Amino acid sequence: MLALKKTERLSLEQHQNLQTKRFKKLLRHVLQYSRFYQWHYKKHGITIDNTENISVTDLPPITKDMMMDHYDDFVCDRSIKRKNIEEFLSRSVNPRERYRNIYTVIHTSGSCGTISLFVYGPADWAVIKAVVVERVLKPKPHFLRRLKVSFIGATDGHYAGVSLASDVPGLLARFLPLSINSPLETINHQCNAFHPDVLSGYASGVHLLSQEQLKGNVTIRPERIICTSDPLTHEMRDTIKKAFGREPVNFYAASESLSMAAQCERRENLHLFTDWHIFEAVDDDLRPAAAGTPGNLLLTNLYNYTQPLIRYQMHDEIVINQQPCGCGSPFPTMRNLAGRQEDFLWFDTADGKRDYLHPIVLVELFVAGLKKFQVIQTQRNEMLMKVMVDGNKAAVLAAIRHRMHEIFCGKKLDTTVKLNLEVVQDIANDPKTGKYKLIIPLKN
Repeated sequence: MLALKKTERLSLEQHQNLQTKRFKKLLRHVLQYSRFYQWHYKKHGITIDNTENISVTDLPPITKDMMMDHYDDFVCDRSIKRKNIEEFLSRSVNPRERYRNIYTVIHTSGSCGTISLFVYGPADWAVIKAVVVERVLKPKPHFLRRLKVSFIGATDGHYAGVSLASDVPGLLARFLPLSINSPLETINHQCNAFHPDVLSGYASGVHLLSQEQLKGNVTIRPERIICTSDPLTHEMRDTIKKAFGREPVNFYAASESLSMAAQCERRENLHLFTDWHIFEAVDDDLRPAAAGTPGNLLLTNLYNYTQPLIRYQMHDEIVINQQPCGCGSPFPTMRNLAGRQEDFLWFDTADGKRDYLHPIVLVELFVAGLKKFQVIQTQRNEMLMKVMVDGNKAAVLAAIRHRMHEIFCGKKLDTTVKLNLEVVQDIANDPKTGKYKLIIPLKN
């Protein structure tokens, strides 16, 4: 944490030199210990003997499939085996339990259902915790007692969010997990009894608690609110602030790195932690995206020496801002994540072309009386919206149809896409990830 504070005082040139130094060290490490990177880079003429003149953009990108297909050769500790990790995960549901009492293991699945594994050694995990405590949690001292931290989300497995939140240093804080799959009454009771100083978790889960607070079912006053995992929309942010009297902090983390970016006190953009990462925004052909335009993220994680990720295709869409933030931080900023590329919905337009609905259009959808919804593409040009509504059902459904018609018109889809609405009492979370899935695209 002291080293992180020192880094934040470096000049831009010193900061870039530090990033380059860490990149070269990681590159030499993977060429020495990872059989996958050895043969993968050798095909491109890169060996441990010529790393000094290599920049990150000289290296070929890697994908999730490449990593998982060669997992045992990918990791740098050759005693780590994919089969053994999967056996460990099949019996362990405690996110604080370590594989072989050493390694932190994170598992995740995308919309395609492909399971991915990410392993962090003790030194790797120490960097994550230091970054999160210093730059995201920012604890205020409480005399005579420890800080009380709660996390709402999937808690019954080795998910990224709960694995990180549950490992808050014991001398610093007490921790309470709130399972998003528990009955709402149970969550409310646990939250009121614990009365957290820090409320963290899925943005949708924190938003749910804010709604319960406004109803009077929850009566807490957290000093800091941290939202991650799913998008924090403007409507959600406003509701959370109204309920708790605090602005939530948007925190960008993923299984590939649990400490990538966070909002500063200005709450405008997310600061990228470029001392421990290299972020590249590229187009579909993996060329650098034009300045200020959206691009797909290539991530280089500079602290994970156990399972290194160098130019890893994340499929998150980001816009890296050119202007520095007014808060004075040396870290560059990016605009809020718009969604994952695989969540785009593609349809036929009236003029015979194909066009998409960007996930941010649906993420930001607001209709009075619409409590919760899920979008499922059921046919090539047909979409089902499962909706939970309050108040006059007919009026709410009419308003949803009107708003969706406006969205379709903007994409010339108003005459080609059929919208079906289904009123439901509940929308279940994805059983594999424990997360709420807003958009389910058409398979194949």
